[in-house]
Amino acid sequence: MPPTAIAASPCEDDPPSPGQQLGPVAADPGRALHEGYGAVMQSIQIAVIGAGQAGLATSYWLTKQGLDHVLLERGRSGDSWLDRWDSFCLVTPNWTLNLPGFPYQGDDPDGFILRDEIAEYVRDYKAFLDPPVRESTEVTRLRRQGGSWVITIPDGDLAADSVVVATGAFPFPSIPAIGEGVHPDIAQIHSQSYRSPSGLPDGGVLVVGSGQSGAQIVDDLLMDGRQVWFSLGRSAWAPRRYRGMDTAKWLHEMGFMDALVDHAMRQQPSIMVSGRDGGKDLNLRAFGRDGVHLVGRIVGADRMTLSFEGEVADIVDGADLVADEILGQIDAYIAKKDLDAPPESLQRIDWSPGPTSGTIDLEATGVTSIVWATGYHYDFSWIDVDIFGKGGYPDQLRGVTSAPGLYFIGLLGMHTARSGLFSGVGADAEHIADHIAASLAEGR
Repeated sequence: MPPTAIAASPCEDDPPSPGQQLGPVAADPGRALHEGYGAVMQSIQIAVIGAGQAGLATSYWLTKQGLDHVLLERGRSGDSWLDRWDSFCLVTPNWTLNLPGFPYQGDDPDGFILRDEIAEYVRDYKAFLDPPVRESTEVTRLRRQGGSWVITIPDGDLAADSVVVATGAFPFPSIPAIGEGVHPDIAQIHSQSYRSPSGLPDGGVLVVGSGQSGAQIVDDLLMDGRQVWFSLGRSAWAPRRYRGMDTAKWLHEMGFMDALVDHAMRQQPSIMVSGRDGGKDLNLRAFGRDGVHLVGRIVGADRMTLSFEGEVADIVDGADLVADEILGQIDAYIAKKDLDAPPESLQRIDWSPGPTSGTIDLEATGVTSIVWATGYHYDFSWIDVDIFGKGGYPDQLRGVTSAPGLYFIGLLGMHTARSGLFSGVGADAEHIADHIAASLAEGR
């Protein structure tokens, strides 16, 4: 199982000087598409929907190719990063901030920048590129018509020969229907809406979902002194550092992050790890030792009574097995390369869960709120084309779809383990720009 969410690697490029124009970037206002019923709309060679890091990286390479394009952004570049909690920081080291032509230039490459700094990095990249972007422009429909793509935006329609969808790796929060059975006195929010412990009612908190977000929110609540219950699903963890180096760096050097990803691998649990306070481990055994109440996977809710299934001991053991597998592969790599790395010094946590409780009485335990860290889903129903498979994920090969001129960029696990990360999106964007250029040259 490739660890898809704790490492990234830089892509090499010869960066232009800040503000340097790489080629034509603005739509020709004189181009127009005449539809059969007589209407006229503005036309552009290429439209990129979304101007976050994925859309901006695509713009960089389209500009390199000298291709006419425009970016359509419903808000402002970088805004999506602000939809995280107050203490959120990047879980990959700062050296992985390596958008095309714009590598990390700070003085703490092994540190982890905070939420607002991530948004600032994206906006600095936008300022560096000075791309043709239309902000506050939401796309509500995309359809194929007369050999072009027709894009519906607030002030009308726009026609494009090619479209790159760059709407983000985590677009829509998912809350299971179980939440509808919870008593209305219990506050419920998705992790996307969580900001800090002070934003929740006084009392205990149940966090549902043991991926990266859930584990980091549990850590945030625990540091605030809250009583926390943690509902676990499939879980995995790895130490922040191992044998003298950040685990993300080891995985980068070992080539894990360039491993090709298939559908099954996209369903693997993300690895619990944190960049907070300079980087630290997140471990289910440590949570249990420190007073977090670990329970199984939530399966039902009847007002104040929640039901769970699965033995916590099995889940905790399974998370440890993932860590052991990763560390074993690092050990093998060190031995194979005969590297001068310090010996293992990882301290194992001596804590084991007791028998699993099948139910929780929220009133009796003092739980007053639930944070659903249950992930996100895609909704491309606004795109009128039949290319979407299980879970709404587009049928694509490194962003290229079977629909002529339609591309995707920045999806989680789209091509490799780092496709959705700052260090991997640039390589995928270059591939897409090359494909668009070749297709346009061939007249397709």
